[in-house]
Amino acid sequence: MDTPYCGACGQAAYRRLSFRSMFRDSLIRIFDLEGGFLHTLIALSVRPGPTIREYVAGRRGPLTHPVSYCFLLATLYALTINLLDVEISLGGALEFTDIERRVYHVLHGILAYLIFLALWPAAAIQRRLFRASGFSFAETYAFCLYAFGHLNLVGTAFAASGLLATSAGLTALGLIQVVYSVWAMKGFYRLARPPILRALAVSTASFVTTNILSLIVGNLIVATGLLEQVESILA
Repeated sequence: MDTPYCGACGQAAYRRLSFRSMFRDSLIRIFDLEGGFLHTLIALSVRPGPTIREYVAGRRGPLTHPVSYCFLLATLYALTINLLDVEISLGGALEFTDIERRVYHVLHGILAYLIFLALWPAAAIQRRLFRASGFSFAETYAFCLYAFGHLNLVGTAFAASGLLATSAGLTALGLIQVVYSVWAMKGFYRLARPPILRALAVSTASFVTTNILSLIVGNLIVATGLLEQVESILA
């Protein structure tokens, strides 16, 4: 007899991910930590690729929803930046006006949330590069949410320790992000060799898109005269 639940574990029966189902479920579970937040955090730290592959394949009960997971860790990062008033290295060779510096710090407080949009082109490129895997765009986007969301933990640790105030710290953070992406992709796609060039392409796409979005948002904040209001909200 067919049922909507698994007879072995009791979780909802497997259905392939779609954007509609993914974001509908996220609205229900956005603050639901009963889905195994600590288990998800540990699993993505020790075996990210296989863990995300299992989620996409239908074993979703033990894991926190990818949108929820990314949102919670993005919030942790943003809170750390704002509550600790973390200074971000702007590059010693560059000169910034007071307005540019203020906008930069405001944007960095909300930068983690822009990743939800920045990951769209990154996921599209990743799917194209790994088209032989057969994963859909929504399934690839779920991978990106888990992987880049998890990297917010590293960003939070760097922010809390003051490493984001140095160029060396920012460089180290970028290297960690690439290494983690390579590792996660290797396990997710079950590759014999690390996909270094493809991981670099996806990471670069995310970085470029995030900076373009930041530029647009920053200009809108200044043009609409909302800089002081946004600063007071983030203070």
